Order: sequence, then structure tokens, then C-alpha cells
Amino acid sequence: MNAHTLSSTAERSYWLGRYIERAETTARLVSVHANLLFDMPRRMPLGWRPLVAITGSTELYDELFDDTTEKNVCRFLINDQRNPASLIQSLSWARENARTLRGIIPRPAFEFVNEAYLFAKDQLTEPLSRTRRVSGLTTITEYAQQVDGYMSANMLHDAHWNFLRIGQFLERADMTTRMIDVGTGTFWDSAAELEPFADIQWRSVLRALYALQSYNTTVAEPVTQGPVMDFLMNDPRLPRSLAYGLNSIRNNLRALPRHDKPMRAVNRIRRELSATDVRGMTAAGVSEYLDQCQVRLNQVHDEIHKTYFDFRPRRKRAGHTSVLKHTRKS
Repeated sequence: MNAHTLSSTAERSYWLGRYIERAETTARLVSVHANLLFDMPRRMPLGWRPLVAITGSTELYDELFDDTTEKNVCRFLINDQRNPASLIQSLSWARENARTLRGIIPRPAFEFVNEAYLFAKDQLTEPLSRTRRVSGLTTITEYAQQVDGYMSANMLHDAHWNFLRIGQFLERADMTTRMIDVGTGTFWDSAAELEPFADIQWRSVLRALYALQSYNTTVAEPVTQGPVMDFLMNDPRLPRSLAYGLNSIRNNLRALPRHDKPMRAVNRIRRELSATDVRGMTAAGVSEYLDQCQVRLNQVHDEIHKTYFDFRPRRKRAGHTSVLKHTRKS
């Protein structure tokens, strides 16, 4: 981090990474869940409520809707502006952060973000048929990949880039733990009945994380909870594994000053992960462990926020100025 990096632009870079990742993950999650329901026998009472639970929005959803129909859940997750974590709200915030960073990120990257928001606003609003939903969500994931690829290839890899990647991988790590949680069946009322179809559930989780092909080519085991859990949590080669995300956050923090406290928070999760036998866990044990991972990831966010975005420097001698300026989150 250098004298040209302010806390305002650092924070906006961080949240741009989070919001783009959140929009892509939401689009992917809804699409894969719909495919899972299609693959399951019709007699299975699966429903859409697990998607609300995954995003941690159950309380808000229950305030807004009386039942968990496909239409209501998709509206809540995709285009409901009352839901701050909906896809369209995530794109709106990504667009606002990208707009304030136009002097830092490549111009085409901002244009991709802007086009993604305008597309969602035009094509993913009510009434939303299944056909429009499938096509629209696929397009959103493509926009997100374009933004990521273009910035990776063309953006200056300075402190702004470090913050953007920290935000992206922190969001990804959190959502990976939530998707794994749904694979255990703990969100389903009919978890016992789902046991014969566990391979379908875990294949769905792998697809949601773009990891099914990688699993098939590198793990010589059936698609069951133990090996899938181990792969998605511990494989450092898989870009959406928890281990990969933590390593990426750690590497980007190393390039920044005063990273001691955020780094300790990351290393705490890494130590706990390496000491945990995820293969031998029961479904209930997995859910409890993943909840703890999400708490730890929130602690990483808190340390990053306190260190870089809510930074209040000590009084310095005359002639010295602070590298960072305090600002509110955009």
C-alpha cells in the first residue's frame, strides 16, 4: 500500500470484489438448485427454502413472504430490492463502487459491470418465467467472468488489486461453506428421505462451485460426503475451495502494511482447517463446523475493516501525514 491509496478507494475495491462474486454466486446457486429439483424424484418434498437458509436471510424472507414457493424465493434472491443481498442489489452496489473507481480499474471492466446491472434490471424483473430466468442467470455469470478476467489481465496489480482480490475470495470462501452445508441435507425437512439421493445432492454442490469436472479428474472416489468435503475444503489447487480462498487472502494481505491482525485471523482458520478431519464428520458435525468457519470469516472481515477502512492514525510529528483517510463505506 502506498501514499496514493486512500481508505475510500481501498474499501470500494474490496466491496467491488465482494459484490461481483456475490452476484455470480447467487446466479449460479439458483440455477443449480433448479436443476437439482429437476433431477430428484417428484415425490421428494424438497422445495426452495434451503436457498434462503444458505444465504442467511431466513428472518428477512419470513417478514416479506408467507410461503416459500419457487416464484417467491427466486424473486427474493434475484430482483427483490428489499433484500440487500439479492442479485440485482449486489450488481447495483458493484456498479456504484466501480463508478467511483473508474480512474483505477480498466474502463471496459466498468462497462461490463454497468452492462450486467442494466441487463439484470431489464431481463430479470417480474414477471420472470423459468425460461427467462435460466437464460438471464447464465448471462450474469458470463458478465461476472468477463469482469474478473479483464481486470486480472489488465488492471495494475497494486494495493487496489489486493483489496479487490481479498474481497472476492472472502466472499467466495463464505459462500463455499454455505453451499457445502446444503449438501449435507441439514436444511431439508426430509433429510432422512434424501439419503438415497445423496450423490445427486453432492453433484449439485460440485456443479454450483464449478468443481464437478475437477473432482472427477483428480479424486478417484465416488461422489459422497467425505471425499467431496475434503476436496472442497482442503484442495489448494481448486479456486473455489476454502483452502485456496484462505491462501489467496493471505497472499494479498502480505502485500499490504499493518496486516498482522487480519493475517492472524486468516491463519486461525487455516490451522483449524488443517487440524479437522472433515471426512469423518456426521452431517450435524459438518453443519456445526461450517457455522464456525463462517464466524471466523466474519472475524477476518472485521479485522480488515478495522485495520484499513476504519483506520485512525496516531498523532504524528509535524511534517508527517497519514497514508489512509477515514471514509464511510459506499
